Amino acid sequence: MTPIIAAGLIAIAVYLMMPMGFLRLLIAPRVQSVDEIALAREASTIVAKLQRTVEHRWRRKRRQQAWQSAATELVAAFSAELRAGQPVRQAFVRAQRSSPVPVAAHAVAVAELGGDVPRALRVEAARTGLPILNSLAALWRVAEGSGAGLAQAADRLAIAESAAAQARAEVAAQLASPRATAKVLAGLPLVGVMLGSGLGASPVAWLLGSVWGVMVLTVGLGLEVLGLWWIARLTNSVERLL
Repeated sequence: MTPIIAAGLIAIAVYLMMPMGFLRLLIAPRVQSVDEIALAREASTIVAKLQRTVEHRWRRKRRQQAWQSAATELVAAFSAELRAGQPVRQAFVRAQRSSPVPVAAHAVAVAELGGDVPRALRVEAARTGLPILNSLAALWRVAEGSGAGLAQAADRLAIAESAAAQARAEVAAQLASPRATAKVLAGLPLVGVMLGSGLGASPVAWLLGSVWGVMVLTVGLGLEVLGLWWIARLTNSVERLL
């Protein structure tokens, strides 16, 4: 449960809170005490740290998507090289070298040295989290043991993975609107705080400097996290079905 709450807090900080400079611009001119200045600086620091964390998570997600696409292209190129008459190992090396993303560089090195390529592919699958590499390793192992052709099986694997990738993209496009709506609605309370700060009401000082303010802030953040977590759970459950 803790990772979920942490992810919710990170999402709130990045999508609902303003950047550090904007926070100072709105709050600092209205601050009336040293305590409020300290609170504003601390809030800005926390927002900056959480923003860097979410940016790291976003880059990791984009890298995973790039790996997924590169693995699909690798299998398709591998199948094409096999149909062109290339030996299995040479076809695999040529297919990986034609890809801009070295998603199976270790397996290629093993293939060039005449090692156990299926095992290397399983290692790469564990490193990148790509099931398609495990599937390719299984096909390779079966082809080595039975002498069955690998080109047709690799071609079917590439077609199946391409269809799955297209389905994931369509689902992600359909879910983009509900996710954006949730972020906008979750940001409305912060808009109220910003307006209050702009009018000189010092809502940040009240929220962090009084018992009732802390209670309201705690309940509000709890509901924000719960709502965002619930929406993320619904959308992620749909994506996991593919």
